Order: sequence, then structure tokens, then C-alpha cells
Amino acid sequence: MTTAALIKQAQDAGIELHLVNGRINGRGKPAAVADLLPLLRQHKNALIRWFSQQAANAPEPSANPAAWRELAQAYHAHHFACKTCIAAGQRRGLRCGAGAALWASYQNQI
Repeated sequence: MTTAALIKQAQDAGIELHLVNGRINGRGKPAAVADLLPLLRQHKNALIRWFSQQAANAPEPSANPAAWRELAQAYHAHHFACKTCIAAGQRRGLRCGAGAALWASYQNQI
């Protein structure tokens, strides 16, 4: 199973996965988390690498004062394609690793 497929399976089960302080955290219904936990533990290192890579690919803040527009566009392009970030925008959880990095870059510019 690929890491992306595992993340999709978790999202389909209503579980939000996040990288926090180098560890994978999941939120969701306890029964869904319990069902998927053995598989998540089995692929823990791959999940950590995937979320770390997503965060590393986020754009760096620019010295340009108008750069917030570019960062806003990058964040919005990701946000509207990501169920986890959409839910976070509705205050129903946290952003995914990539979304959190994009959001932080955007917030640092405004």
C-alpha cells in the first residue's frame, strides 16, 4: 500500500493525520482509529517521511511585501483540493502537513 493510499483510506474513514513534533497524530472516531491503528503503526516511518516532505516543499516567505498574494494563491490552491484543510477552515480539525506549512508561510507575510 502506498503512503498516499493509506492517507486517503484514513481520510475516508474520517481520520485526520498530522505530523506534530516529529510524530504522527490522528483524530477521528475512536472506533475508526482503533480499526486503522495497526496499519498506521506499520507504516509510521513512511507517513512521517511523507508529511515531512510535504512541509519541506512549502514555499519560503519572500522579502517582497506583496508576496502575501503569491502565498495566498498557493495556500488556496492547496486548501480547496484538500479535505483535511477544508475541514480545518471550518474549525473541524487541523490542517494537513502541507496545508499547515503553506498557512504558516502565508500568515507570516500578512
